Amino acid sequence: MKSRERVLIALDHGVPNRVPIYDMGIDDAIVLKLMGSDTYSWELAIECHKKIGLDMITAWPETFALEWFTDEAGRRGYIDEWGRRRIFTADGTKWYAGGVIDSEETFNSWSWPDPHISERYVNVEKTLKYAGELAVIGFVGGPFERAALGREHKSILVDFYKNPSFVRRHMSKVVEYWIEVGKIEIDMGVDAIILADDYAYKAGTFFSPELFKKHVLPLLKKEIYAFHKRGVKVIHHSDGYIMPLIPHLISAGTNGLHSLEPSAGVDIGLVKKLYGDRLVLVGNIDCGSLLSFGEPEEVRRVVRETLAKAAPGGGYILSSSNSLHRGVRIENVLAMIEEAKKHKY
Repeated sequence: MKSRERVLIALDHGVPNRVPIYDMGIDDAIVLKLMGSDTYSWELAIECHKKIGLDMITAWPETFALEWFTDEAGRRGYIDEWGRRRIFTADGTKWYAGGVIDSEETFNSWSWPDPHISERYVNVEKTLKYAGELAVIGFVGGPFERAALGREHKSILVDFYKNPSFVRRHMSKVVEYWIEVGKIEIDMGVDAIILADDYAYKAGTFFSPELFKKHVLPLLKKEIYAFHKRGVKVIHHSDGYIMPLIPHLISAGTNGLHSLEPSAGVDIGLVKKLYGDRLVLVGNIDCGSLLSFGEPEEVRRVVRETLAKAAPGGGYILSSSNSLHRGVRIENVLAMIEEAKKHKY
């Protein structure tokens, strides 16, 4: 069975010949190590997915820098189209360093990103061209996260209580953009969409389920509906303890859920029991501690245990609990994939 067929069967709650394997992203440094190269390119990243045996790849649309700067510590950084400040550290890691949309006046005068710029989809086009047997998953954001990071989390969470109409305007602007991006990616030929919108810390959600239902859910429904109309399924990504919001994500039309973070207390066996008939489950192999500091045999054991909980009956795609960041150990990544491939239904 080819990778794409395997993924599409799993996304339809079917039972492929084995569990599909995915990771939402692979850090540039990990690609270089895995491929034994000194020069990174997106074409190299595509080949890396194939080489290590993944079945899916995320096609990333570009977000552009608006303004470059040097901070007080002499570090290079930029402000992007959403108002997020990004800083590059000495090892090349890019960090979030706050938002610049500090008022409604700034919001009203902001030059919002144009979803129709062809350069935005260069890597999406390359992914579709060179993916071969891999399933290609288009990427979009959701209502909350880009608004929160441009505004800063503290400010936008205060706005939920003191200025909810501003929050809704901000999130509506974000959703308008992502709907267009997703439609373009679908028309280009992606097999499904992953919608990334973080709603939770490890200890709990950013806001109550009631606030989510009132302010975020209507926009999320609108966005997912736009993609369903074009005939593709939507996998929702959120880190953290997402359990209280899962019923609302299902009501929004979400077909799958990633990343099911175990270090945040998400029990994949319980999620499978409660929601496995309505959600395809994606993830749950801890990338914070296990893949970064564990030993390969421990990784193999956890993979076996996770498959035993999540794989029966189909509707499970194995992946890390976020992505293959530069802190993961190569031998653990390979152990995870090798062990997953041994599992047969």
